[in-house]
Amino acid sequence: MLLGVAVATFAMRAEAAPREFTGETRAVYAVAACGEAPPPSYDKRVVAAHCAELARAVAQWKKNWFAKASPWLGKLLEKGYPKTVVYPFGGGDVVTMLSVYPDATEYTSLSLEGIGDPRPMAKLERAKLDGGLAKLRKMLAANLNWAWNTTVQLSIDSSESGAGIPGILTIALVALDAHGYEPIEARYFELGADGALKYLSDEMVDAWDKQPKPTVKRKQTHAVQQGLFNNIEIVFRKKGDATAPKKTFRHIAADLSDAGLAANGGAIAYLNKRSELAAMTKAASYLLWKPEFDKLRTLLLAKMKVMVSDDTGIPPRYAKPAGFTQTMYGTYTGAFFKWARGEVEKEMIDAWKTPAETSLPFRFGYYDNRRTPHLMITRK
Repeated sequence: MLLGVAVATFAMRAEAAPREFTGETRAVYAVAACGEAPPPSYDKRVVAAHCAELARAVAQWKKNWFAKASPWLGKLLEKGYPKTVVYPFGGGDVVTMLSVYPDATEYTSLSLEGIGDPRPMAKLERAKLDGGLAKLRKMLAANLNWAWNTTVQLSIDSSESGAGIPGILTIALVALDAHGYEPIEARYFELGADGALKYLSDEMVDAWDKQPKPTVKRKQTHAVQQGLFNNIEIVFRKKGDATAPKKTFRHIAADLSDAGLAANGGAIAYLNKRSELAAMTKAASYLLWKPEFDKLRTLLLAKMKVMVSDDTGIPPRYAKPAGFTQTMYGTYTGAFFKWARGEVEKEMIDAWKTPAETSLPFRFGYYDNRRTPHLMITRK
């Protein structure tokens, strides 16, 4: 409760100049995401060993997934799409956003998890840096070579405990590097009730640092993360090209259920400021099937022109009355998890009875109940 009161107090203060986190973010990009040579203060041998292992995981992702999915999706979306991308329940999965919509200019992921504080990594001693990078590598390899991650694990990886290396931020920065981008600006922000960004100032960060922090690990894995370093804005461009156009990625920690948005409507107000959207979701626990996510679903149906998803996208019962057509790919005989069985699942099974293509060369999100890949395009 104390943390929530402190953050709310910070938000009410007069806005000051934004605190820039570009240097700290570039350090995470270099040391943890291996996007460039590490700063002199970091042990080069430790970082080099980590980066050699990470490079193998990225190369495997490029060979096994990206080389198959990118041309296939490019052909599917060759007629174009809005330049603003929204990924609900995304957990910082920038690597997929950039793969699906490479020509967009603004990308936003939203999930319960915060992005994490980039500063503590600089204070790690050699042994702790080595151990932290080893733990991080396992998470990064799993994220690259598995089609989805769990809220439980992402909650651990995005902990505000100050243990060292921010996992969710590193996932995003590895994605930028894998796609040939580099971060050139980084700021953290809070969302106002009107959806406006309120950038963190030096005063807000200093006050936050003086607050007592919880000493136990986060247990409420299905509640929005509390803390100051939840929402980030990263401006990025093609690596090494000062003339390349700038793009923007934002991650927002938010409870996207109707109850969550009623309590804190900043996220839905932020999305409402966008005119047209390209959307995507995958492995989203079938949340968009549920009545209690009506506010988000209604906004997507009002704003989006196209959505790429697995079966956890918007079901036909909602999409068709809103004027959307849906095209299915791969095969689908039921939900991957037994607890998702029911009327919506039956509706999905019927929708996949005549797919445009029965063969899908890559996995996108969950398998179906027979462990076969599937994909759905919802388009207006």
